[in-house]
Amino acid sequence: MPRRKVSMHVILCSDSAGVREAVTVALGNRADRVTVCDSGMELLATVRTLVADLVVLDLGTHGLGGLLLVSAVQQLAPGLPIMTVSTSGDVDARPMMQKGIPHVVLGLAQDREMRVLLAELTGRRAAAMGAGPR
Repeated sequence: MPRRKVSMHVILCSDSAGVREAVTVALGNRADRVTVCDSGMELLATVRTLVADLVVLDLGTHGLGGLLLVSAVQQLAPGLPIMTVSTSGDVDARPMMQKGIPHVVLGLAQDREMRVLLAELTGRRAAAMGAGPR
């Protein structure tokens, strides 16, 4: 029996065109749909109204703080995988990692790391949906 194709939906929260492009390239063909939010408030509204398979949160996005957003997303959509990204190692991602949220600093050296992490997160979600990894 052929494996059913699972449609993956990723919500990306970033107000940076460079981050959006880097994440979209790293996602490759793993996501059939990417919804972009420019702010934390827009992210929360989107998580409330749309079903998604992964949230990618740029910690450099202006507005609500990353830890507050992560906690709110976890309350609104329990079990929804979240991944944080930044463009600089200057961003303190330790509070995210202490909550079990993976973090990637975007850049050429980390592109492979991000692709592996995205494959793991989206594959885990697809397996939970009963279709196996994509």
